[in-house]
Order: sequence, then structure tokens, then C-alpha cells
Amino acid sequence: MQLQSGDHVAFRELYAIYHQLLYGVACKYLKDTVLAEDAVHEVFVKLWVNRQQLDPAQGVRNFLFKCLKYHILNLIRDHKRALIKQYNLSYQAPAWHEEPESAVLFNDYKKVMEQAIEQLSPRKKDIFKLRTIEGLSNAQVATRLGISIHTVKLQFSQASQLLKHYLKIFNGTLLLIIIRIFL
Repeated sequence: MQLQSGDHVAFRELYAIYHQLLYGVACKYLKDTVLAEDAVHEVFVKLWVNRQQLDPAQGVRNFLFKCLKYHILNLIRDHKRALIKQYNLSYQAPAWHEEPESAVLFNDYKKVMEQAIEQLSPRKKDIFKLRTIEGLSNAQVATRLGISIHTVKLQFSQASQLLKHYLKIFNGTLLLIIIRIFL
């Protein structure tokens, strides 16, 4: 394989063949053209760096799409945590700078969310708070609570579904934003 020997022409040909296809997939999942372009470039950097270890049986196409898949999943995970942190900052920020109506509305929605969380079982509540409020990963939650990662994933999923169901009763733009950040 020419790429494995460091042939720049072969690399440019692969780039020309797969760039647009990878970009389309990245845009579909990331919904952001800048992030999608960065993801595609990262994938091609990984291809070049790991060119000598490429498995001919796997093929370049499979390598590229597998790298893109994991890169996108990592971006989504990282952005979810960033949104949760952003929510926590606004949640704890003083409301003196806000419009009085907005502050009242936000406090009402905050109470609804707290009531919804209180409806969860103690274990689900702990897992949900550790994942969303503290921003811990599944593995970190599992270690802290002394349970399996599978249990954390299952309990968090169930808690999320229960909260969605509970919160469907309440309509409001701000509440929908809070739900999307949490879930």
C-alpha cells in the first residue's frame, strides 16, 4: 500500500475521495459545519499518523469511518458536559441582573425540575445528580457508588425517561431548554 510508505500523492487522493463523504456524515451528526470540518481533518491526521499500522484487511475506508464515528461520539460527549456546566453556572448565578418576570419564571421551572428529581428512587436520584450536576462519567459514577457501569447506564436512562415523562406536563420554552441540557 502506497500510503503506508508515506506517499503524499496517495494521501491526497484518499483525501479527495473521502473528504466530502466524511464531511457529510459529520455534519449530519454534529449539526455544525466548523465542528464537522475539524472532525474530518482530525480523522485524516489520524490516518497519516497511523498509516504504517493500517490493517490491509480492514481497509482505509473502514478506518476513516471508524475514526470519524469515535471522534463524533467524543465531541458529543464533551459538548454535553460543557452544556451541563454552562447550565450549572447559570443555575447558580445571581438573578439580580435578569428581568423580574424571567427570574420568577426560571425559579418556577427550577422548582418543577427539583420536584421531578425528588420523584426518582434514591439510587436513580444519586446517579442522575452525579452525572448531570457534578458532570461525572459513567465510570466515575460506578466507582463512586460501587456499582457496575451497566447499572449506571441503565439507571440513568430510566431516570431520564421518568423526568421527561414528568416534565411533559409543563410547557414552556425555558423548561424545554433545561430538559435538553439535562438529557
